[in-house]
Amino acid sequence: TLRWFLVLKTTNISSHGSTLQNKTQEVGNMEPHIYYCRSPNMEDFTCWWHPLDNLTEGEEVTYVLSYSKEYGPTHECPDYVTAGPNSCHFDSSHTSIWRIYCMNVTAVTADRNYTSQEHCLDVAEIVQTEAPVNLTYTLTDPGGDELGHNALLSWTYPVPSDLQYGWITLVYELQYRRVTKPDSWKVKHPLREPHVELLGLPFGDYVIRVRCRSHNYGLWSKWSATLLMSITRPPAGKLLVLILVTGVGVVALLVIAFGVIPQSKRIKEYFLPPIPKPRIIGIDSLLLKVTQEVPYFTLFCFMMRNVAT
Repeated sequence: TLRWFLVLKTTNISSHGSTLQNKTQEVGNMEPHIYYCRSPNMEDFTCWWHPLDNLTEGEEVTYVLSYSKEYGPTHECPDYVTAGPNSCHFDSSHTSIWRIYCMNVTAVTADRNYTSQEHCLDVAEIVQTEAPVNLTYTLTDPGGDELGHNALLSWTYPVPSDLQYGWITLVYELQYRRVTKPDSWKVKHPLREPHVELLGLPFGDYVIRVRCRSHNYGLWSKWSATLLMSITRPPAGKLLVLILVTGVGVVALLVIAFGVIPQSKRIKEYFLPPIPKPRIIGIDSLLLKVTQEVPYFTLFCFMMRNVAT
């Protein structure tokens, strides 16, 4: 009898513990939960929460977000509208950099209030930039060769005004892969400028995407829309024309080399004829070839006689 009493007692305690656990789980499910906070530019930020998920039909609920900055006075959310339902937006006048915000959300119902766990953050740590847009490409060597093509990729940031105050300096990460290799991403990182040139890409189809983040802190943005880039082989006719043109050029150079160079002496004589030797009227060139010594006076008289004649 005593043994059955102990078994029954233990069963009742276990049943009671399970009931308390179920009630605790139900209460936990009834609490709102702050799940995401984001600042796009360190000038303002927004927090979102999950609402109560097991309200009875027709039951009304109001959410109140309360926050404080570094154990200061408690304030209520300044804007429940801008970021949509179940959110609180802090504009620039309510945003302080490098100060800790602690907040919670209370769901107010007719029966009771349900308060979330406290959520603390630093605005600098929740910076998440926008995803890049307008990702395009240009083949920088349209003809290409067997070693591959070069492609210049460029993109833009969708909200340039977020960068004008200098709080954020962006770095980019670009990934690309062949369409046929879904798990073989190649990475270009970090990139300081919104463009990069890929060199020596083999022929084929590629998928490309890019994302960005603040250089000093924060989270990566979402990926941009993917870009499909196709690098096709040149048509056979175009390749044949290229071979023919190259062949004709080589033949022309050979003709010039073997035809013109041997005639270089004639060409030189034609364009640069020899300069005739200077001659003085009345002087016999044979006299300049006399081998015997002739007195200067006799030579002078002979020359004057020829001039007089």
